[in-house]
Amino acid sequence: MMDRLRARDREGLLVFFPLQSRELVAIAPELAGRDLHGDIHGLEEGTRRVWKGADLLPPVLSRLPRWKLVAPLLRLPGLSHLVGSLYTWRAARRFQKYGKQPFQDRF
Repeated sequence: MMDRLRARDREGLLVFFPLQSRELVAIAPELAGRDLHGDIHGLEEGTRRVWKGADLLPPVLSRLPRWKLVAPLLRLPGLSHLVGSLYTWRAARRFQKYGKQPFQDRF
């Protein structure tokens, strides 16, 4: 997901850090103590709110100029659940593809 978001962020509005980065907790202390494996996490700089997994898509896409119109659709009750389920399914398959154990299903 990071690679896809990075490709759509043509204006450099998003900042990405790998889990292994020593700077991560210094920059985002809100992430300290959280299990960051399995889901992508995001921190809204202004409010310091933490977003996780598919819930991260609407706030991120709303900031990307060419994707702003998609963000409100992802907040629709039925669609947001579907997107969350698809995200979880895809993330589990990604781990299988690269030979790692999938994280627990949350269906």
